[in-house]
Amino acid sequence: MNINPDHIIGYIRSLPPETLGLTAVDDPRIIDMTPGSYNLNYHILVGGAAFNFRVNIDQQSGLANQIEHEFKVLAFLEGHGIAPKGFLYDDSRRHFDFDILIQSYLDGPHLLFNARDVKDAAALLAALHALDPVDKGFTTWHDPLRDTQRLVAADLAEYTAKKSADPENVHLVRKALAVIEKKVAGTHHRFVPDSLNHTDVAMDNFIRTRDGLRMVDWEKPRVDDCTYDLGCFLSKPVQLWCSETILDNANEDAFVRHYAACRGLDPDLLAAKIALREPLISLHWVLWGGGKLCDLKDRTTSPALLAAHSAHRPRYERISHPANIKEILRRL
Repeated sequence: MNINPDHIIGYIRSLPPETLGLTAVDDPRIIDMTPGSYNLNYHILVGGAAFNFRVNIDQQSGLANQIEHEFKVLAFLEGHGIAPKGFLYDDSRRHFDFDILIQSYLDGPHLLFNARDVKDAAALLAALHALDPVDKGFTTWHDPLRDTQRLVAADLAEYTAKKSADPENVHLVRKALAVIEKKVAGTHHRFVPDSLNHTDVAMDNFIRTRDGLRMVDWEKPRVDDCTYDLGCFLSKPVQLWCSETILDNANEDAFVRHYAACRGLDPDLLAAKIALREPLISLHWVLWGGGKLCDLKDRTTSPALLAAHSAHRPRYERISHPANIKEILRRL
């Protein structure tokens, strides 16, 4: 399951230069490798051009053709100043044991929880959600709120089945889902799949490049109601994934209002919709982090990603702590 760097270099050399937007493939070099939760990311220089060569170890979306779907989304977003440019995907597995994707490498700092970055994130998401993704063949949640409920129910079933699942978390999530079911009754019609959502809107996935703000890790985008991305951004467990601190109320309000202004929406109505959906999104992240923590404890983590998940253990512990579910219950 190890990836041979020389194999990657040989693969790059074998590509027609025009595939990478180049006139020649000169001296390809691997600068470094960053493991993700589901993939290995190699920073590669070819001449003066920088690329991200990603090896997709595990599926995050559940799609058999995840890498192809991601590439199509990148092609759809090209020219809009939102995402990296996709150059090639290869799911043949003739050269590697896993699917691979080559995209432009984006260099720059991640966003911080300050007023400037929060508003810039809102503007970028507004630009993304203003695009028309209908009839593009993308994954779609046709009943967004119910589909989010189904997602969390499936998360809970998967988490409960793990050997080292925390019984307190299981109890608290069940309690929260019962409260949410009553709270959202009769509101499902307000959520419409009319925009492309990134669905993993953590601050780590925003890069401030020389050309402006961009988002990376388009592994599981889908057509959905905009409140999924907005609720994800405002979710406390999502924020705790990136930082030990969270957004204050003023910046949360500024985020919603700036997004609403960019799209010509009523900020109060938008905030009310987000409040209905965000607890479910937060529960999804708590159970996801808890599941990854169980995998480490139960020694079922993919060997190729063990180092990355082990390094993320403090993050998994932070976002899956029962206190986060208690806070969701308190707000409900």
